[in-house]
Amino acid sequence: MFSFLKKPYGETDTNRNKIYSLLTFGLFIFLFLYFFKPFGMSQLKSLQQLFISLGFGLITTFILVVFKFLIEPVVISEKWTLGKNILWDVLIASSIGAANYVYICIIFSLDFTFIYLLFSVWTAILVGSIPVTINYFIVFNRKYKSALKEAAISDEIIYWENEVILRAGNPKNEFKTNPKNIVYLCSNDNYVTIVTMKGVTQNKTTIRGTLKAAESELRKNIRFLRCHKCYIVNLDFVERVTGHNQNMKIKLLPTGTEIPVSRSRADLVNKRIKKR
Repeated sequence: MFSFLKKPYGETDTNRNKIYSLLTFGLFIFLFLYFFKPFGMSQLKSLQQLFISLGFGLITTFILVVFKFLIEPVVISEKWTLGKNILWDVLIASSIGAANYVYICIIFSLDFTFIYLLFSVWTAILVGSIPVTINYFIVFNRKYKSALKEAAISDEIIYWENEVILRAGNPKNEFKTNPKNIVYLCSNDNYVTIVTMKGVTQNKTTIRGTLKAAESELRKNIRFLRCHKCYIVNLDFVERVTGHNQNMKIKLLPTGTEIPVSRSRADLVNKRIKKR
């Protein structure tokens, strides 16, 4: 009955989008308390209502930043599921409720009471369920649209040149090789390292230039994938993908080299590797 809770779950928002979401959540709490005035807030003066509601919104935003940017990258793993994420959101809401109760005790000089702490936690869970539910709908709708686009993509036509000349944007360079032998490319400042396999021997060649220029020179060979600002991999050498979207890595054959994947490219990497 609850098997859907065991389904894999992962958010792929960029840090910028995540910040927008957290600020929107905090703004929602502020506006909700200020305009609806629950818990006897209507008995306070207008200026007090404004600053107390603003305090709740700021505390909510602060707790969310701590959880999303400091704790989540350590806690969340590749086995993260929808059920775990719901429990995680409940924990976050509970922490917000506890922090807001401490805030109330401080500004009104109230004695700490466990019953009222539980009430504050329960209230935070109820109020927070509104934007959290909306966020779940947004995430699933985004994934649904992504799945539709993926289903509409025709099968790749694998095209290889017999030889490619890599200059990485520097006309003085002339590195010739069969692109099938390239395992990956990586950049370091103004240099590009090309890692190739010949038989069982791995070779590294470094030339002066940019990875962006090298990517352009490999554009006819669609088996190459830019997975990170500093890395391009050959899909034919990919063994598997490990990690969650926040710390995803590509493991390459035959040496087991692990290549990092940018969070912004995680969906594209998963899509391309599934289709190979």
